[in-house]
Amino acid sequence: MRKILLSIIEWWLSLLARSKIKKANPKIIAITGSFGKTSTKEAIYFVLSKKFGSDCGKNWGNMNSVVGLPLAILGLRNYSFGPGFSLDLFRALWGYFFYRLPKILVLELGIDKPGEMDKLLKIIQPDIGVLTGISETHLEELRDIEGVKREKSLMVSAIKAGGFFIVNGNDKNCLEIRPGKDVETVKYGQNFDVSYSDLEISISGNNFNIRANKEIRPVKSKLVGEHSLNILLSATAVCLKIGLKLPEIVESLEQIQPQKGRMNLIKLKNQMILVDDSYNSNPKSAVEALKTISAIDWDGRRVAILGNMNELGEYTKEGHLKVGEEAGKTVDLLLVVGPNVGNFLKGAKKSGMSEDNIFCYPNPEKLIADLDEKLKPKDLILVKASQNKMRFERVAEHLIGDMEVSRNILVRQEKKWQKIV
Repeated sequence: MRKILLSIIEWWLSLLARSKIKKANPKIIAITGSFGKTSTKEAIYFVLSKKFGSDCGKNWGNMNSVVGLPLAILGLRNYSFGPGFSLDLFRALWGYFFYRLPKILVLELGIDKPGEMDKLLKIIQPDIGVLTGISETHLEELRDIEGVKREKSLMVSAIKAGGFFIVNGNDKNCLEIRPGKDVETVKYGQNFDVSYSDLEISISGNNFNIRANKEIRPVKSKLVGEHSLNILLSATAVCLKIGLKLPEIVESLEQIQPQKGRMNLIKLKNQMILVDDSYNSNPKSAVEALKTISAIDWDGRRVAILGNMNELGEYTKEGHLKVGEEAGKTVDLLLVVGPNVGNFLKGAKKSGMSEDNIFCYPNPEKLIADLDEKLKPKDLILVKASQNKMRFERVAEHLIGDMEVSRNILVRQEKKWQKIV
């Protein structure tokens, strides 16, 4: 009965949102991919809103699902997981009649099951589509990397004629996907249409040169790590096609702050630095995070606190081994949590890491109880795990040691999250 009711609600919300879009006819920028969706959406929105103000909108937070996206289009910035959802449906109906859609919409499309992308694309048709990358995520439902590609390719195929396909040129899986007729492809990455050079990574962020349309500009970004350049390059590619000039884009890029729980560097006591990447994890993003802390010039220890990566299906063992192997190359101390600690351990030992420097815990609570004894002054500490049953923002909260500060700078601090394991 519950599934039937949910299906009816999804259909009703989709109907309202599709009608709202048809009436307002905004320019739609859609972002999808296995990683970097939210940060890319926020970067694009930030730059465009500097130029267009309230004429540019977005889906707030993670309202990117078959329920969240239509609610966002109908004017909601959040919604309840519980009894309050009935009030959200009333707010959605109100929004259908009275909410004014912006002229430009920057929309993140998130899926974890086959068929969900098709549902989202019945609501919107992108003028510009951004594909951030494809990797082994949500494999319990999507089965394998080909299943991920099939779903993501639906968004690319839906881009309007005369539109633009903005794609990560360094991701071979992305390059196998082609848009429809009369859609221009713009590649970003190293040595592509929008590219970078002379990268310097530090605790303060990335310094690099950006190149587009035969023009080169220096950028001082607050985002850290080579992988974060994709966020800035894709935002640049989109904004150029909207009509902005490179100098004004760069001015805005330099103001972008890291998103909560996404490679956010936080100063701790005893000259320690927390690299808070606790929002979520998968093998691709975990390896990139480890490479980033390795690239930072640091005279203390590098410590990785890694938790289970969920929804990997048959790739579970290989994915955890791969991340463990990278950790063994890059950190001095490795603390691992969850049902796949054995694979983290094997991978790290394969890279030559001593078992004396690897500690395994069954759950985050056991880790937190032991954490203070394991850390030293001047440690650079990466914290990263999947959300479900890991909730590593609680590990970050323990390291910060101040509840008020944590509420302002960590992910999932809203009341609705406090009851969720």
